[in-house]
Amino acid sequence: MHTNLEKINWSDDIFPDVIAGFPAGPGPFPAVILAPGLRYDMHRPVMAQLAHHLLLQGFAVFRFNWSFYTSDAARGQPSADLIPELQDMTSVLRLATNDGRIQQQNISIAGKSFGSIVAWRFFQQQPAVKSCVLLTPLCVADKSGEEELSLVKQNYPGAELEKRPVLMLAGNADPYCELDTLREFAGPMAARFKIVVLEGNHSMEIPDEDTTVATSKLERNLALLACHIQGFLLQ
Repeated sequence: MHTNLEKINWSDDIFPDVIAGFPAGPGPFPAVILAPGLRYDMHRPVMAQLAHHLLLQGFAVFRFNWSFYTSDAARGQPSADLIPELQDMTSVLRLATNDGRIQQQNISIAGKSFGSIVAWRFFQQQPAVKSCVLLTPLCVADKSGEEELSLVKQNYPGAELEKRPVLMLAGNADPYCELDTLREFAGPMAARFKIVVLEGNHSMEIPDEDTTVATSKLERNLALLACHIQGFLLQ
C-alpha cells in the first residue's frame, strides 16, 4: 500500500521537527499524534514502527520531536511547567486540524513515557480530541510515606474526571511502571481506562543473549503493540 511522508518545514527554528504520514488517496483519514519520550525520539523503534503500522491501516500519523530535543538532543531539557512542550503539541495538532485530509472528529493522541505526561495534560486541554494512549506510562509508587499513588496522580492529574477513552499500555518488566501501582490507579476508572500489559521493558524490548533473537522478539512485540493500539483507536 502506498503511503506519503511529509517533512514539515517551519519558518521558525523553535518549532518541533514533524513528520506527517498519510495513506494513499484523498482522505479524509482518522489521525494520530505521537509524542515521543524524553530522549526516545520519533525515529526510535516504538514510534517509527507504530507510525508505519497505523499508516498501513489507514491512519494519518503526525510524529514529532520536542523543540528542546531538536535544539540539543544530548542535553536539552523540558521546562518545569511543560508549557513549551504543550505548545509543541498545539503546533502539531494545528497541522492536523488545518489539513483537509483529516477527519476532524477522529483525532487521537498518544505519548510515550515523558511524552505520556505531556499528552495527558494536552488531552485534558483539548475536548475535541477523541481518545488518548499512554505508552509506557510513569507509574511508580510513592515510597516517601505520602499517599502511594501521589506520584502517579501528579503525572496524570484529574484522571477520575475524564470521560473519554484512555489506553494505558505497559511492559511487564518496566521499572518505571509498576503494574500493581498502574492497576490501583486506573482501577476506579476501569469503564474508560483500558490497561494492556505486554512483555518487555521500558523500550518494549525483551532482552536475550542472542541479539538476533532479541531483535526478532522486539519486532513481534512492536507488531502486537501496534495491533492493540489500532484496535483501541477503532473503537
